[in-house]
Amino acid sequence: MKISNIEKIDKNIIEKVLFDLPKTKYDEADYMIIFGCHLKELTFERLNKALEVLSSKKVHKIIVTGGVGKNGDYNESEFMFNYLISHNVDADMIIIEDKSTTTEENIINTFNLLKDKIDNKKIILISNEPHLRRISMKIKKDYNGYHNKLLYEYPDNSKLSYENVINNVDLYELAENEINKIKRFISDGLLNDEEI
Repeated sequence: MKISNIEKIDKNIIEKVLFDLPKTKYDEADYMIIFGCHLKELTFERLNKALEVLSSKKVHKIIVTGGVGKNGDYNESEFMFNYLISHNVDADMIIIEDKSTTTEENIINTFNLLKDKIDNKKIILISNEPHLRRISMKIKKDYNGYHNKLLYEYPDNSKLSYENVINNVDLYELAENEINKIKRFISDGLLNDEEI
């Protein structure tokens, strides 16, 4: 079934759309993109996942992406930069993208920063698992010609884990909204449809 054909959202659909990204083994990547969030709790989860990855994988450059979103009260990329360097990540490894206010702007602005350096690369995407589907769909739609290999990393035991989402009314509604947003973006031509 294609995402655009989803009529009724249940926990099975939530799992297939938002919690079914492939994990690929790798030892090294060219870039790691860490997506900020207006909720600091989720940003901390993503940063700690990034530090975990950096402790076991070789990464050449890190991009922290996020400005001050509509619901935010802090500059996400500056916060992430400071957190990473306070945990002994070399500041010269980090590229800051601090103009974006939405996920889509995160992607566009990050890829604009990397322009000529983004062909045939291994790119680690770090966010919460339910967020990564839309991120990957946007990158595939807009930057597929670059032949990059996308690698997905997300926090384990997250506030936004599948178990938490299906057992919490507010998080379940958030997941439904994310799937409906993806469907709307497909309908508007902003994302390509995908099989689930």
